[in-house]
Amino acid sequence: MTSSIDVVPVAYDSPDPAVIERAASLLRGGSLVVAATDTLYGLLARADDPAAVTRVCDAKQRSRDLPMAIFVDGVEAMPRFAEVTPEASALASRFLPGPVTLVLTSVLTREPPVVVDGRIGLRVSSSPVIQALLGRADFPLTATSANLTGQGGGETVRDVSAALGSRVSLLLDCGRLTSAPSTVVDCSTDPVRVLRAGAVSQDEIATALKDICCE
Repeated sequence: MTSSIDVVPVAYDSPDPAVIERAASLLRGGSLVVAATDTLYGLLARADDPAAVTRVCDAKQRSRDLPMAIFVDGVEAMPRFAEVTPEASALASRFLPGPVTLVLTSVLTREPPVVVDGRIGLRVSSSPVIQALLGRADFPLTATSANLTGQGGGETVRDVSAALGSRVSLLLDCGRLTSAPSTVVDCSTDPVRVLRAGAVSQDEIATALKDICCE
């Protein structure tokens, strides 16, 4: 597929405010933007806009029945979206902002893939680019990798362009990203379960949970 993505270089640690505002404006209007997370490139849309979320699913060739996590603008914002259990609070204190997704019981009524079976996945990113975008927006953002479902990639602009082509309005290029994906932890169940191992190891999660049990 021939790509017509508008690619703009961005310094990861100090993104240009004018570029961030341009990206935030596109997101407000329901467009898709790709930006560097603290793991791989993420395919972003406003998570409170069902039409924008559908565009993300279509771009990724992803079923709406599959859960899709969202980026929120801080640990303190999590209670607006979900019931924060003591275990989730402990993991958030230890690992967030960072590459951990917490699955919690939602306090919102949303259609899949944002809320599936009453649960929602929340991420608080340590990426300065994602933090800057959330600082210019009054809505959460989808937190899903910028690739086709079931395929790798999402590390470079070339990966994203080959996978998503013209479906994306703007790509903020921070160079190659090589982190493992986020670790997904389901805190809505007892006991807590690691659904996907990733940048934070299962042993690290277990140690953090053990520590709170022993306090």
